[in-house]
Amino acid sequence: MLPDSGGDRVIAFIEEFCRLPKGGFGATAGAPIRLRPWQRQRQRQIVHGIYSADRRPRQGVVSVARKNGKSLLAACLALYHLLADGVESAEVVIVSSDERTAKVIFSLCRRMVELDPRLSGVLQTYADKLVHPASDSVLEALPGEWSRLQGRNPVFTVADELHVMSPDVWDALTMAGGTRSAPLTLGISTECDDDDQNLLARLVEHGRDGEDEDFFFIEFTAPPDCAVDDRAVWAAANPQLGHTLDPDHLAAMARTSRESRFRRYHLNQRVSIDGAWLPAGAWESCADPTVSIPDGAEVVLGLDGSFSQDCTALAVVACGGVPHVDLVELWEASEGHPEYRVPIADVEEAVRQACKRWKVREVEADPFRWQRTLQALDAEGIPVIEYPQSPARMSPATSRFYTAVTNGGLTHSGDLRLARHVRNCVLREDARGARLSKASKDSHRRIDAAVSCLMAFDRATVAPPAAPKVYHVYEF
Repeated sequence: MLPDSGGDRVIAFIEEFCRLPKGGFGATAGAPIRLRPWQRQRQRQIVHGIYSADRRPRQGVVSVARKNGKSLLAACLALYHLLADGVESAEVVIVSSDERTAKVIFSLCRRMVELDPRLSGVLQTYADKLVHPASDSVLEALPGEWSRLQGRNPVFTVADELHVMSPDVWDALTMAGGTRSAPLTLGISTECDDDDQNLLARLVEHGRDGEDEDFFFIEFTAPPDCAVDDRAVWAAANPQLGHTLDPDHLAAMARTSRESRFRRYHLNQRVSIDGAWLPAGAWESCADPTVSIPDGAEVVLGLDGSFSQDCTALAVVACGGVPHVDLVELWEASEGHPEYRVPIADVEEAVRQACKRWKVREVEADPFRWQRTLQALDAEGIPVIEYPQSPARMSPATSRFYTAVTNGGLTHSGDLRLARHVRNCVLREDARGARLSKASKDSHRRIDAAVSCLMAFDRATVAPPAAPKVYHVYEF
Protein backbone atom coordinates (compact mmCIF):
# COMPACT_ATOMS: atom_id res chain seq x y z
CA MET A 1 0.00 0.00 0.00
CA LEU A 2 1.20 3.47 -0.86
CA PRO A 3 0.83 6.40 1.57
CA ASP A 4 -2.30 8.44 0.95
CA SER A 5 -0.61 11.62 -0.27
CA GLY A 6 2.43 13.84 -0.18
CA GLY A 7 6.02 13.28 -1.20
CA ASP A 8 6.14 9.97 0.68
CA ARG A 9 3.52 8.57 -1.71
CA VAL A 10 5.60 9.56 -4.74
CA ILE A 11 8.77 8.08 -3.27
CA ALA A 12 7.00 4.88 -2.29
CA PHE A 13 5.61 4.52 -5.83
CA ILE A 14 9.04 4.97 -7.40
CA GLU A 15 10.79 2.52 -5.11
CA GLU A 16 7.99 -0.04 -5.42
CA PHE A 17 7.32 0.01 -9.17
CA CYS A 18 10.23 1.68 -10.98
CA ARG A 19 13.36 -0.21 -11.97
CA LEU A 20 16.64 0.96 -13.44
CA PRO A 21 16.39 0.76 -17.25
CA LYS A 22 20.17 0.73 -17.69
CA GLY A 23 23.17 -0.46 -15.75
CA GLY A 24 26.36 1.42 -15.12
CA PHE A 25 28.64 2.73 -12.39
CA GLY A 26 27.03 1.76 -9.07
CA ALA A 27 23.82 0.59 -10.76
CA THR A 28 22.44 -2.72 -12.02
CA ALA A 29 19.94 -2.79 -14.87
CA GLY A 30 16.55 -4.03 -13.70
CA ALA A 31 17.23 -3.39 -10.01
CA PRO A 32 14.62 -1.44 -8.01
CA ILE A 33 15.32 2.27 -7.78
CA ARG A 34 16.39 3.45 -4.34
CA LEU A 35 16.32 7.23 -4.11
CA ARG A 36 19.24 9.09 -2.59
CA PRO A 37 18.50 11.69 0.11
CA TRP A 38 18.80 14.58 -2.38
CA GLN A 39 16.27 12.89 -4.66
CA ARG A 40 13.84 12.37 -1.78
CA GLN A 41 14.15 16.05 -0.91
CA ARG A 42 13.55 17.06 -4.51
CA GLN A 43 10.49 14.82 -4.80
CA ARG A 44 8.90 16.27 -1.69
CA GLN A 45 9.59 19.82 -2.82
CA ILE A 46 8.18 19.23 -6.29
CA VAL A 47 5.00 17.46 -5.29
CA HIS A 48 3.94 18.22 -1.73
CA GLY A 49 7.01 19.08 0.33
CA ILE A 50 7.10 22.87 0.65
CA TYR A 51 3.39 23.19 -0.05
CA SER A 52 0.35 22.01 1.82
CA ALA A 53 -1.24 18.77 0.69
CA ASP A 54 -3.95 20.62 -1.26
CA ARG A 55 -1.63 23.02 -3.12
CA ARG A 56 1.11 22.27 -5.63
CA PRO A 57 3.39 24.52 -7.68
CA ARG A 58 2.14 24.95 -11.22
CA GLN A 59 5.53 25.48 -12.80
CA GLY A 60 9.05 24.48 -11.88
CA VAL A 61 12.65 24.09 -12.98
CA VAL A 62 15.22 21.53 -11.89
CA SER A 63 18.75 22.57 -12.88
CA VAL A 64 21.54 20.04 -12.38
CA ALA A 65 24.71 18.94 -14.18
CA ARG A 66 24.62 16.19 -16.79
CA LYS A 67 24.64 12.50 -15.91
CA ASN A 68 22.90 12.99 -12.56
CA GLY A 69 19.72 11.09 -13.30
CA LYS A 70 17.38 14.01 -13.95
CA SER A 71 15.89 12.28 -17.01
CA LEU A 72 15.32 9.08 -15.04
CA LEU A 73 13.70 10.99 -12.20
CA ALA A 74 11.47 12.84 -14.65
CA ALA A 75 10.45 9.50 -16.17
CA CYS A 76 9.54 8.17 -12.73
CA LEU A 77 7.42 11.24 -12.03
CA ALA A 78 5.69 10.87 -15.38
CA LEU A 79 4.69 7.29 -14.55
CA TYR A 80 3.48 8.37 -11.12
CA HIS A 81 1.20 11.01 -12.61
CA LEU A 82 -0.04 8.52 -15.19
CA LEU A 83 -0.92 5.79 -12.70
CA ALA A 84 -0.93 6.85 -9.07
CA ASP A 85 -1.98 10.47 -8.68
CA GLY A 86 -5.68 9.63 -8.58
CA VAL A 87 -6.64 11.61 -11.69
CA GLU A 88 -9.08 10.16 -14.20
CA SER A 89 -8.28 10.78 -17.88
CA ALA A 90 -4.84 12.03 -16.93
CA GLU A 91 -2.70 13.37 -19.74
CA VAL A 92 1.07 13.31 -19.23
CA VAL A 93 3.27 14.97 -21.84
CA ILE A 94 7.03 14.77 -22.38
CA VAL A 95 8.33 17.58 -24.60
CA SER A 96 11.81 18.39 -25.87
CA SER A 97 13.41 20.34 -28.70
CA ASP A 98 12.56 17.62 -31.21
CA GLU A 99 10.81 14.27 -31.31
CA ARG A 100 14.04 12.29 -31.04
CA THR A 101 15.14 13.91 -27.78
CA ALA A 102 11.62 13.82 -26.36
CA LYS A 103 11.69 10.05 -26.76
CA VAL A 104 14.78 9.79 -24.55
CA ILE A 105 12.67 10.19 -21.41
CA PHE A 106 9.75 8.32 -22.97
CA SER A 107 12.04 5.36 -23.68
CA LEU A 108 12.98 5.26 -20.00
CA CYS A 109 9.28 5.17 -19.09
CA ARG A 110 8.57 2.39 -21.56
CA ARG A 111 11.53 0.30 -20.40
CA MET A 112 10.51 0.61 -16.75
CA VAL A 113 7.05 -0.61 -17.71
CA GLU A 114 8.57 -3.60 -19.51
CA LEU A 115 10.72 -4.46 -16.47
CA ASP A 116 7.80 -4.63 -14.01
CA PRO A 117 5.01 -7.17 -14.74
CA ARG A 118 2.55 -5.17 -12.63
CA LEU A 119 3.01 -2.10 -14.82
CA SER A 120 3.09 -3.97 -18.13
CA GLY A 121 -0.08 -5.77 -17.06
CA VAL A 122 -2.13 -2.57 -16.82
CA LEU A 123 -0.55 -0.41 -19.53
CA GLN A 124 -0.74 -0.62 -23.30
CA THR A 125 2.63 0.23 -24.86
CA TYR A 126 3.02 1.94 -28.23
CA ALA A 127 5.92 3.50 -30.12
CA ASP A 128 5.21 7.01 -28.86
CA LYS A 129 2.72 6.65 -26.00
CA LEU A 130 1.62 4.61 -23.00
CA VAL A 131 -2.09 4.11 -22.35
CA HIS A 132 -3.83 3.16 -19.10
CA PRO A 133 -7.30 2.01 -20.24
CA ALA A 134 -8.70 1.64 -16.71
CA SER A 135 -8.42 5.38 -16.05
CA ASP A 136 -8.45 6.55 -19.67
CA SER A 137 -5.01 8.09 -19.13
CA VAL A 138 -2.17 8.56 -21.60
CA LEU A 139 1.53 9.46 -21.57
CA GLU A 140 2.98 10.85 -24.81
CA ALA A 141 6.28 12.17 -26.18
CA LEU A 142 6.00 15.25 -28.39
CA PRO A 143 8.42 17.59 -30.18
CA GLY A 144 8.64 21.18 -28.98
CA GLU A 145 6.49 22.59 -31.77
CA TRP A 146 3.81 25.10 -30.91
CA SER A 147 1.31 23.66 -33.40
CA ARG A 148 1.71 20.10 -32.01
CA LEU A 149 0.93 21.26 -28.47
CA GLN A 150 -2.41 22.90 -29.16
CA GLY A 151 -5.49 21.18 -27.76
CA ARG A 152 -3.56 19.41 -24.98
CA ASN A 153 -4.78 19.38 -21.39
CA PRO A 154 -1.98 17.77 -19.34
CA VAL A 155 -1.88 17.20 -15.62
CA PHE A 156 1.90 16.87 -15.76
CA THR A 157 4.39 18.03 -18.38
CA VAL A 158 8.12 17.38 -18.54
CA ALA A 159 9.96 20.04 -20.56
CA ASP A 160 13.38 18.55 -21.27
CA GLU A 161 16.47 20.56 -22.30
CA LEU A 162 15.01 23.98 -21.54
CA HIS A 163 18.17 25.72 -22.73
CA VAL A 164 17.20 25.02 -26.36
CA MET A 165 13.42 25.45 -25.98
CA SER A 166 11.67 28.52 -27.33
CA PRO A 167 9.60 30.76 -25.02
CA ASP A 168 6.57 30.17 -27.25
CA VAL A 169 6.70 26.44 -26.57
CA TRP A 170 7.03 26.99 -22.81
CA ASP A 171 4.05 29.36 -22.89
CA ALA A 172 2.01 26.78 -24.79
CA LEU A 173 2.87 24.13 -22.19
CA THR A 174 2.08 26.25 -19.15
CA MET A 175 -1.23 27.42 -20.58
CA ALA A 176 -2.33 23.97 -21.73
CA GLY A 177 -3.45 22.57 -18.38
CA GLY A 178 -5.57 25.51 -17.34
CA THR A 179 -8.69 23.45 -16.68
CA ARG A 180 -6.90 20.91 -14.48
CA SER A 181 -7.08 21.31 -10.71
CA ALA A 182 -3.33 20.98 -10.09
CA PRO A 183 -1.32 20.96 -13.35
CA LEU A 184 2.47 20.97 -13.13
CA THR A 185 4.90 21.91 -15.90
CA LEU A 186 8.38 20.85 -14.85
CA GLY A 187 11.44 21.93 -16.82
CA ILE A 188 14.67 19.99 -16.44
CA SER A 189 17.98 21.14 -17.86
CA THR A 190 21.64 21.83 -17.43
CA GLU A 191 22.61 25.51 -17.47
CA CYS A 192 22.65 27.59 -20.64
CA ASP A 193 25.25 30.00 -21.98
CA ASP A 194 25.23 33.52 -20.56
CA ASP A 195 22.39 34.83 -22.69
CA ASP A 196 19.72 36.77 -20.83
CA GLN A 197 17.26 36.14 -23.67
CA ASN A 198 17.48 32.38 -23.23
CA LEU A 199 14.31 30.81 -21.80
CA LEU A 200 16.20 28.83 -19.17
CA ALA A 201 18.16 31.89 -18.04
CA ARG A 202 14.94 33.83 -17.47
CA LEU A 203 13.28 30.97 -15.60
CA VAL A 204 16.34 30.39 -13.41
CA GLU A 205 16.45 34.06 -12.44
CA HIS A 206 12.72 33.94 -11.69
CA GLY A 207 13.24 30.88 -9.51
CA ARG A 208 16.17 32.42 -7.66
CA ASP A 209 13.99 35.37 -6.67
CA GLY A 210 11.90 32.93 -4.63
CA GLU A 211 8.83 35.18 -4.57
CA ASP A 212 6.47 33.08 -6.70
CA GLU A 213 4.79 30.40 -4.60
CA ASP A 214 3.44 28.76 -7.74
CA PHE A 215 6.95 28.31 -9.13
CA PHE A 216 9.19 25.54 -7.80
CA PHE A 217 12.94 25.87 -8.28
CA ILE A 218 15.94 23.82 -7.27
CA GLU A 219 19.47 24.01 -8.65
CA PHE A 220 22.73 22.19 -8.06
CA THR A 221 25.75 24.25 -9.09
CA ALA A 222 29.40 24.64 -8.17
CA PRO A 223 30.78 27.93 -6.77
CA PRO A 224 31.32 30.38 -9.65
CA ASP A 225 35.04 30.96 -9.06
CA CYS A 226 36.07 27.36 -8.37
CA ALA A 227 38.84 25.59 -10.26
CA VAL A 228 37.56 22.98 -12.70
CA ASP A 229 39.95 20.35 -11.30
CA ASP A 230 38.90 20.89 -7.67
CA ARG A 231 37.19 17.61 -6.84
CA ALA A 232 35.94 19.03 -3.54
CA VAL A 233 33.41 21.26 -5.35
CA TRP A 234 32.15 18.74 -7.90
CA ALA A 235 29.53 17.27 -5.57
CA ALA A 236 27.74 20.63 -5.32
CA ALA A 237 26.70 20.31 -8.97
CA ASN A 238 26.73 16.51 -9.13
CA PRO A 239 24.63 14.99 -6.33
CA GLN A 240 25.08 11.54 -7.88
CA LEU A 241 28.88 11.77 -7.71
CA GLY A 242 30.26 8.53 -6.32
CA HIS A 243 26.84 6.83 -6.56
CA THR A 244 25.98 6.48 -10.25
CA LEU A 245 28.49 9.04 -11.56
CA ASP A 246 32.13 7.93 -11.58
CA PRO A 247 34.49 10.64 -10.21
CA ASP A 248 37.28 9.32 -12.43
CA HIS A 249 35.10 9.89 -15.50
CA LEU A 250 34.56 13.48 -14.41
CA ALA A 251 38.29 13.91 -13.84
CA ALA A 252 39.02 12.70 -17.38
CA MET A 253 36.47 15.16 -18.76
CA ALA A 254 38.07 18.00 -16.80
CA ARG A 255 41.43 17.26 -18.41
CA THR A 256 40.23 17.06 -22.02
CA SER A 257 37.12 19.25 -22.33
CA ARG A 258 37.05 22.95 -23.08
CA GLU A 259 36.86 24.77 -19.76
CA SER A 260 33.65 26.58 -20.70
CA ARG A 261 31.94 23.32 -21.69
CA PHE A 262 33.08 21.54 -18.53
CA ARG A 263 31.81 24.38 -16.36
CA ARG A 264 28.46 24.42 -18.10
CA TYR A 265 27.77 20.71 -18.51
CA HIS A 266 29.51 19.24 -15.46
CA LEU A 267 29.56 22.10 -12.93
CA ASN A 268 26.18 23.49 -14.05
CA GLN A 269 27.51 27.02 -14.29
CA ARG A 270 26.31 29.70 -16.65
CA VAL A 271 29.36 30.66 -18.67
CA SER A 272 30.13 33.72 -20.72
CA ILE A 273 29.78 33.09 -24.44
CA ASP A 274 32.49 35.64 -25.25
CA GLY A 275 35.51 33.71 -26.54
CA ALA A 276 34.40 30.65 -24.60
CA TRP A 277 34.95 28.19 -27.42
CA LEU A 278 38.73 28.00 -26.85
CA PRO A 279 40.65 27.51 -23.60
CA ALA A 280 42.31 30.67 -22.32
CA GLY A 281 45.57 31.35 -24.16
CA ALA A 282 45.17 28.50 -26.65
CA TRP A 283 45.10 30.72 -29.75
CA GLU A 284 47.96 32.90 -28.52
CA SER A 285 50.14 29.86 -27.84
CA CYS A 286 49.98 28.90 -31.54
CA ALA A 287 51.39 32.25 -32.70
CA ASP A 288 54.78 32.06 -34.44
CA PRO A 289 55.62 35.31 -36.26
CA THR A 290 58.97 33.85 -37.36
CA VAL A 291 57.14 31.51 -39.74
CA SER A 292 55.87 32.74 -43.09
CA ILE A 293 54.49 31.02 -46.14
CA PRO A 294 57.12 31.23 -48.91
CA ASP A 295 56.18 32.27 -52.41
CA GLY A 296 55.35 29.27 -54.58
CA ALA A 297 54.24 27.12 -51.64
CA GLU A 298 51.14 24.97 -51.99
CA VAL A 299 48.26 26.60 -50.12
CA VAL A 300 44.49 26.73 -49.76
CA LEU A 301 42.67 30.06 -49.67
CA GLY A 302 39.50 30.70 -47.67
CA LEU A 303 37.11 33.49 -48.68
CA ASP A 304 34.29 34.48 -46.35
CA GLY A 305 32.34 37.19 -48.11
CA SER A 306 29.74 39.76 -47.13
CA PHE A 307 27.94 42.62 -48.80
CA SER A 308 27.74 45.68 -46.58
CA GLN A 309 28.08 46.11 -42.82
CA ASP A 310 29.68 42.74 -42.17
CA CYS A 311 33.22 42.17 -43.40
CA THR A 312 34.98 40.03 -45.98
CA ALA A 313 38.13 38.04 -45.22
CA LEU A 314 40.66 36.19 -47.35
CA ALA A 315 42.84 33.70 -45.46
CA VAL A 316 45.67 31.41 -46.51
CA VAL A 317 46.75 28.08 -45.01
CA ALA A 318 49.90 26.23 -46.04
CA CYS A 319 49.50 22.58 -47.00
CA GLY A 320 51.69 19.83 -45.57
CA GLY A 321 53.54 19.53 -42.27
CA VAL A 322 52.19 21.76 -39.50
CA PRO A 323 49.78 24.10 -41.32
CA HIS A 324 50.57 27.81 -41.00
CA VAL A 325 47.60 30.19 -40.98
CA ASP A 326 47.65 33.83 -42.03
CA LEU A 327 45.29 36.58 -43.09
CA VAL A 328 45.81 37.80 -46.66
CA GLU A 329 43.36 40.69 -46.51
CA LEU A 330 40.40 41.93 -44.51
CA TRP A 331 37.75 44.36 -45.69
CA GLU A 332 35.56 45.74 -42.93
CA ALA A 333 33.62 48.92 -42.32
CA SER A 334 34.74 51.31 -39.63
CA GLU A 335 32.21 52.40 -37.03
CA GLY A 336 29.77 55.08 -38.14
CA HIS A 337 29.84 54.30 -41.86
CA PRO A 338 26.44 52.69 -42.62
CA GLU A 339 26.92 53.36 -46.33
CA TYR A 340 29.96 51.05 -46.54
CA ARG A 341 29.95 48.42 -49.28
CA VAL A 342 32.56 45.71 -49.76
CA PRO A 343 34.80 46.55 -52.77
CA ILE A 344 34.09 43.41 -54.76
CA ALA A 345 36.61 44.24 -57.48
CA ASP A 346 39.34 44.58 -54.84
CA VAL A 347 38.40 41.20 -53.37
CA GLU A 348 38.59 39.53 -56.77
CA GLU A 349 41.97 41.13 -57.48
CA ALA A 350 43.32 40.00 -54.09
CA VAL A 351 42.40 36.41 -54.98
CA ARG A 352 44.15 36.75 -58.35
CA GLN A 353 47.31 38.13 -56.74
CA ALA A 354 47.34 35.35 -54.13
CA CYS A 355 47.11 32.79 -56.94
CA LYS A 356 50.12 34.38 -58.61
CA ARG A 357 52.12 34.39 -55.37
CA TRP A 358 51.39 30.83 -54.22
CA LYS A 359 50.51 27.50 -55.77
CA VAL A 360 46.83 27.56 -54.85
CA ARG A 361 45.28 24.12 -54.60
CA GLU A 362 41.76 25.44 -53.92
CA VAL A 363 39.90 28.63 -53.11
CA GLU A 364 37.17 27.76 -50.59
CA ALA A 365 34.22 30.15 -50.63
CA ASP A 366 30.63 30.24 -49.46
CA PRO A 367 28.61 30.97 -52.62
CA PHE A 368 25.94 32.99 -50.77
CA ARG A 369 25.75 36.41 -52.49
CA TRP A 370 29.09 35.77 -54.23
CA GLN A 371 28.04 33.55 -57.13
CA ARG A 372 29.02 36.09 -59.81
CA THR A 373 32.50 36.59 -58.36
CA LEU A 374 33.08 32.86 -58.01
CA GLN A 375 31.91 32.23 -61.57
CA ALA A 376 34.22 34.96 -62.88
CA LEU A 377 37.24 33.60 -61.02
CA ASP A 378 36.44 30.06 -62.10
CA ALA A 379 36.27 31.21 -65.73
CA GLU A 380 39.82 32.54 -65.34
CA GLY A 381 41.04 29.09 -64.36
CA ILE A 382 41.23 29.74 -60.62
CA PRO A 383 40.33 26.53 -58.71
CA VAL A 384 37.25 27.81 -56.89
CA ILE A 385 35.45 25.29 -54.67
CA GLU A 386 32.05 26.12 -53.21
CA TYR A 387 32.04 25.65 -49.43
CA PRO A 388 28.46 26.19 -48.18
CA GLN A 389 28.50 26.98 -44.48
CA SER A 390 25.96 24.30 -43.62
CA PRO A 391 25.91 22.52 -40.24
CA ALA A 392 26.87 19.24 -41.93
CA ARG A 393 30.09 20.82 -43.17
CA MET A 394 30.86 23.37 -40.45
CA SER A 395 30.40 21.11 -37.41
CA PRO A 396 33.18 18.61 -38.24
CA ALA A 397 35.37 21.44 -39.55
CA THR A 398 34.95 23.29 -36.26
CA SER A 399 35.89 20.17 -34.32
CA ARG A 400 39.06 19.63 -36.37
CA PHE A 401 40.08 23.29 -36.09
CA TYR A 402 39.54 23.23 -32.32
CA THR A 403 41.63 20.07 -31.96
CA ALA A 404 44.46 21.61 -33.96
CA VAL A 405 44.50 24.84 -31.94
CA THR A 406 44.42 23.11 -28.56
CA ASN A 407 47.01 20.49 -29.47
CA GLY A 408 49.55 22.65 -31.28
CA GLY A 409 48.46 21.31 -34.64
CA LEU A 410 48.86 24.66 -36.41
CA THR A 411 50.78 27.93 -36.25
CA HIS A 412 49.64 31.42 -37.19
CA SER A 413 51.17 34.80 -37.84
CA GLY A 414 49.80 36.52 -34.74
CA ASP A 415 47.72 38.92 -36.84
CA LEU A 416 45.77 41.07 -34.34
CA ARG A 417 42.74 41.35 -36.60
CA LEU A 418 42.52 37.58 -36.89
CA ALA A 419 42.96 37.20 -33.13
CA ARG A 420 40.08 39.63 -32.56
CA HIS A 421 37.78 37.66 -34.84
CA VAL A 422 38.76 34.38 -33.15
CA ARG A 423 37.92 35.88 -29.75
CA ASN A 424 34.55 37.05 -31.06
CA CYS A 425 33.47 33.52 -31.98
CA VAL A 426 31.07 31.54 -29.86
CA LEU A 427 30.17 27.89 -30.14
CA ARG A 428 26.55 27.19 -31.01
CA GLU A 429 25.34 23.67 -30.29
CA ASP A 430 22.13 22.00 -31.35
CA ALA A 431 20.94 18.65 -32.66
CA ARG A 432 23.04 19.19 -35.81
CA GLY A 433 26.32 19.63 -33.95
CA ALA A 434 28.56 22.45 -32.71
CA ARG A 435 29.87 25.19 -34.97
CA LEU A 436 31.30 28.69 -34.84
CA SER A 437 28.85 31.55 -34.73
CA LYS A 438 28.44 35.19 -33.82
CA ALA A 439 27.24 35.89 -30.28
CA SER A 440 23.90 36.98 -31.76
CA LYS A 441 22.47 37.66 -35.18
CA ASP A 442 22.72 41.42 -34.68
CA SER A 443 26.13 41.41 -33.01
CA HIS A 444 28.71 43.83 -34.44
CA ARG A 445 31.54 41.60 -33.22
CA ARG A 446 32.71 40.12 -36.50
CA ILE A 447 34.07 36.59 -36.99
CA ASP A 448 34.63 36.43 -40.77
CA ALA A 449 38.43 36.17 -40.55
CA ALA A 450 38.14 33.18 -38.21
CA VAL A 451 35.61 31.48 -40.49
CA SER A 452 37.78 32.00 -43.58
CA CYS A 453 40.71 30.40 -41.74
CA LEU A 454 38.56 27.49 -40.61
CA MET A 455 37.41 26.78 -44.17
CA ALA A 456 40.93 26.96 -45.58
CA PHE A 457 42.36 24.85 -42.76
CA ASP A 458 39.67 22.23 -43.27
CA ARG A 459 40.66 21.70 -46.90
CA ALA A 460 44.42 22.24 -46.48
CA THR A 461 44.62 19.31 -44.07
CA VAL A 462 42.91 16.93 -46.48
CA ALA A 463 45.12 15.00 -48.89
CA PRO A 464 44.74 16.29 -52.46
CA PRO A 465 43.08 13.98 -54.96
CA ALA A 466 45.47 11.57 -56.61
CA ALA A 467 46.63 12.47 -60.09
CA PRO A 468 44.96 10.37 -62.78
CA LYS A 469 46.99 7.48 -64.05
CA VAL A 470 48.10 7.70 -67.67
CA TYR A 471 48.49 4.48 -69.62
CA HIS A 472 50.57 4.36 -72.80
CA VAL A 473 49.75 1.86 -75.50
CA TYR A 474 52.74 0.56 -77.39
CA GLU A 475 52.52 -1.19 -80.72
CA PHE A 476 54.92 -4.02 -81.43
